[in-house]
This record gives sequence, C-alpha cells and structure tokens, in this order.
Amino acid sequence: MNKSKTINLIVCVLVLSFLIFNHFNSYGEGTETLQIAGDKNFPPYEFVDEDGEYKGFNVDLMRAIALELKKDIKFYPMDWLAAHAALINGKVDLIQGMNFNKQRKEIYDFSTPYILNASVVFTRKDDVSTHSLNDLKGKIVAVQRSDFTAYILAEQGEIEVKFVSELITGFNYLIQGKVDAVFSNKLTGIYVINNSNLNNMVKIVGDEINQMDYGVAVKKGNDELLSQINEALSNLKKKGTYSKIYEKWFGTYEDKGKWQKEIIYIILSITLLSFIFSYVNYRWNKELKKEVDKRTTDLSLANMELTKSKNLIIESNKFKEQIIDSLSIGLITFDSRGYITAFNKSALQIFSMNREDVLGRTLDELNLDKFFNISLIYDCIKYGKSNIVEETRFVIDGEEYFYNYIISPLITIEEKMNGGVMTFRNFTDEKNMRNELQHQSKMQSLGRLVAGIVHEIRNPLTSIKTYIDLLPEKYDNVKFREKITRQVPMEIDRLNVLLKELLDYSKPSSNIVEEFSLNKLAYETIDLVKTSYENKHINITVNSTCDIIIKNEMNKMRQVLINILLNSFEAINNDGHIDIYISKDCEYVYMEIKDDGVGVDEKSIDKIFEPFYTTKQNGTGLGLALCYQYINEMQGSIKVSSNDNGTIVYISIRLIGDEGFDD
Repeated sequence: MNKSKTINLIVCVLVLSFLIFNHFNSYGEGTETLQIAGDKNFPPYEFVDEDGEYKGFNVDLMRAIALELKKDIKFYPMDWLAAHAALINGKVDLIQGMNFNKQRKEIYDFSTPYILNASVVFTRKDDVSTHSLNDLKGKIVAVQRSDFTAYILAEQGEIEVKFVSELITGFNYLIQGKVDAVFSNKLTGIYVINNSNLNNMVKIVGDEINQMDYGVAVKKGNDELLSQINEALSNLKKKGTYSKIYEKWFGTYEDKGKWQKEIIYIILSITLLSFIFSYVNYRWNKELKKEVDKRTTDLSLANMELTKSKNLIIESNKFKEQIIDSLSIGLITFDSRGYITAFNKSALQIFSMNREDVLGRTLDELNLDKFFNISLIYDCIKYGKSNIVEETRFVIDGEEYFYNYIISPLITIEEKMNGGVMTFRNFTDEKNMRNELQHQSKMQSLGRLVAGIVHEIRNPLTSIKTYIDLLPEKYDNVKFREKITRQVPMEIDRLNVLLKELLDYSKPSSNIVEEFSLNKLAYETIDLVKTSYENKHINITVNSTCDIIIKNEMNKMRQVLINILLNSFEAINNDGHIDIYISKDCEYVYMEIKDDGVGVDEKSIDKIFEPFYTTKQNGTGLGLALCYQYINEMQGSIKVSSNDNGTIVYISIRLIGDEGFDD
C-alpha cells in the first residue's frame, strides 16, 4: 500500500472514530433505528467480506449519516431484487445506494445525488480491435448478474452476454481469453482491478456510458426522512467527512482539501489512534450492540403488530406488468369500451408488435379481428359473459398455428363491470402430436388386420398350387389345360406380389444396423431404377455439401428411396427433374426428394401413407405405407408437401451410436 493510501485510511478511521466517540457521549438522548437495505455483493459500494462483516462505501456513509442524525441503524444485506421488495413492502426505511432512472423515480424518492455513476468497457491491454461499445457486436461480454449494464447490452443487440456472480470472475475470464470484454460500473470495476493487481493487464476503452446520478432511495412520499438525509449529507460534505470516505474506497476525491489540512488530520490521528481504537472496540461491542439488539427486538414486535392491522398493499403498475409478462401464454385486457389496457410480452411476440403501439387501441384498429371473434369480447365486457374458443386457426407470416382462447369479465369490488381479459395459448404442437398418435394407432391396427389377411390368403394359394401340380394328369383336356395355364399362374403371381407387400408391412423386420454412405446409397438406388425412367428423359441430381456417413438399416433406406423415386417417375411427364438434397446436424440426417411432376391433390395428401390408399390404376397402395413404417423403425419421420408444381418428400432420421438404436 503506498503512502497516500495509508494516510487516507488513517484519516478515515480517525474521522469515523471521532464521530462515534461523540455519538457515545450523546448516547441515550432518544435515538431511533433506521432499517437499511443494501446489496450483499456489490463491492466497493456494499458487500459481505470473508469474515461475514458488512463493508463498503455506502455502509460507511450510512453510519456517518446515522451519527449525524443521532440515530441507530440496522443493515439488511440481501439480493438486489429482495432489497427493492423490502422497501416497497415497508420492511426497511431506505436502500442505501441506487442509480436514478425514470422507472425507479416513479416508485421511489431519491436523496441529493452524491456520486455520478457511469458504465465503461474494460478490455485486455493488448486488445487493439475494441475502441467503444459499438465494437462489442459479435463478441462475448461479461456482466455482473445484478448490474443494470446487462440491459444496455440487450438494447445494443448482437452481443453475447456472459453473466457472472462476482465481477472478479469476469476479469479473470477476460485475462484467460474466455470473454472479449467486461462491461460494468466504472468505480466498481476500478476497485476490483486495483484490489486484484490487474492494472497492467486491463484497460478502459471508449467513453463513459449511461451516466446517472446515484444516491439514497426512500419509499415514495417519505419526505421527512428524505429531508433529514439530505441535510446530513450536506453537513458531511461541509465537514470533509464525505471526502474521506470517498477517498478510502475510490481514491482521491475532486473536492479534497489542501495538503496542510491533511497534515493536521494526520497529527491528530497519530495522537488519538490508540485511544480511539480501544474505546470504539469496547463501547461498540458492548453498549451499542446491546442497545441496538434491544431496540431491534422492540421494533420487530411493533412491526408485527402493525402488519396485522394493515390492508394488503396495492402493487404498482410496474410490478403488475412484470407479472403478466412472465406468463408463457398471451394475455390482453380491455376496459369497458373495448380499448386495450394491457398487452403482455408473449402477445407482443406472437403478433410482432410494440407495447406503445397497442395500448389504448382496439383489436379492430390493430387488424387483430381476423384472429379473434370481436363480438365475443363485446359480449363479455357488456354483459359479463365468459366464452371459450377451443380451437381457432392463426396464419402468421405464412405459417399456420392453432390457438384456443378464453374471454372472462373483469369485475370491481362493487360488482360492477370493468372490462374483460382474454388469454390465448398455442397448442399447434399438441394438435400435431395427437394426429401423429392417431395415425400410428391406425397403422398398428391395420398391421394386425393385414397379418390376418395374409394368413387367409395363403390357404387358397396352397390349393391353387396343388391344383397346378395335378395338371399333368389332366393334360389331355384341352379346354381345361388352356384355361388353367392362362388364369391360375396369373392369379398366383398377383397374390404373391400382394402377399409379399402385406408381409413386409405387417411383420416386424430385423434391425440390421450397419454403417454406410447415404450419398453412395442414393447414387446406387438411382442406377438400380434406371430402366424405369430412361424412356422419360428424367434428370436426377444428388446435392450434398459432403459425404454423409450414417449408421442405420441400409436395406430399409434403399427400399424407401426406391418406392419414392418410382412414385416420382409416374408423376413426371417427359423431360422432368428430380433433385435429392442430403444434409445433417448433430442429431439428425435430412433428405429432401423434390420432383416437378403433377403433384398430389389436397384431398389425397393426408391419406397417402395409409395402406391400400392409391391413386394409381395398378397400385396396391402399400409402397408409401411401407416407407412410413420403415422410417419410423429407423427413428425418423417422413412428410410430404405437394402442389401443381410438384411434390417434395421430407425425411429426417435420428443419428445413432455404436450400440444401435437409442431409447
């Protein structure tokens, strides 16, 4: 510690001790206790050290104010949000340090400001790319979790914020290269850097940002306490006490006295230091602590009695807004004339609107009448009638969603109508899941049916083959021979084809998992069905950024590709195109098969995966049903979209490990 810091510390201790000495001399003259809340982890303003002692600039300043007012004090170190709640609920008299902003001034009254706060950007000394806040876009920035600076970065946009519990952690990340910058309160950052010996590794870049006054916050309307605090602050500055406290925690204060004045304080400090320390330790730990505990107990009992007699405190509009914004469902409230009084965050995101543009307007003016039944809302606010709309279709930015909504009246304590509230919820995923489960259930039931059909078909097949085996004995009967040799083999072949497809669909197939190239399989399959499309002059291309290797059931995947390509061949006239796109991410491999054929009509698109459903004259209706089953067995999904310009088949298959299928 250098000479200047040592002198400042001695002087600060002297002044505070001298004030405490005067306090004890006047002890018992009729004091009262100030209940003070503060952040428990915001050095150097206020923090609980390793020994459990509450310290900091604000703590020392509050003690000096209390001595000036001849009042006792009790500190309540807590989380920042809890401190706000404690002051609003009347559990404490003041918060010892807070930035002034527009929102907070609506809730609290503030003392005369005693510090001008500002936020700055800290970077490594060797960083030559960062010169201001604008240069942080695309970079990672550390911010203390309770610090208001996170909101500034959020408004800036395109900055990845890394929250840290303590600011020293953020500076360590900066030195280690885990973040590109630290954004924090200037004085707090300088304090942490000085106490961690990081001066040679960290620098401040750019201008001070969001300069804001900082002072004591009291509950709205507590003018008497605010006047006392302002008077005490003024006296402390006149006496020089404030500048000494400032210098102790932040270094040299701009309004410091002359060097000669400091020499006098130093001489007095050396003379009285020994006596003051012993006196303060004894009286502080004995009499003051005992009296403070007694008064705290008395005050707690009084507060308990007062709490029993109080009505519920009406929360401010700001807190009401925070509550409804935390809801995951959309919420809109109306007054008795149908004008919007609240529009929560979820609703704003759904319709891509700003709160300033919707409040005080009607749904008709916002063109939201195409989503909601306006007449039901007016029935609610006029007659108090509740309504539930179980399903309605929203089309937003070309995407289809399904919502349900509830409209209920708002009634005052006097049982009068005061408007209405509407909540709405997106259940598109639930609807799709129900449809998927219904489809799977239908597939399973149909599989059992097909297995029974196959069993029944095999008996006549056996009879027919037996009959054919006897044919040589009746070979001399020309008509019999001609009829049997023409019709029976034809029926046998047809039954065998149907039987094979039915069995492939109904019976569970063995999972032969192997590693293969999906790109190579696509080319091999195209070559395999080459004879089916050569005469139509169809051009087939495979598009992929790399060779995609997967581990799954190659034979099933080959059969799926064959069935889909054959369908595309039949839908395409001459000189058509088929494009196959293959890609993957860390969980799935994706395949799109796009053709420019005639497409599938809207009525058929939802049925194409059902067994026996076909639009072909000679089709069995089992090809795509088999594709659906195989893709499901490979832990994937298959979907189809179609219009007059062609059809696209979307396939996604989950990537699996060496052990086979994941659960």
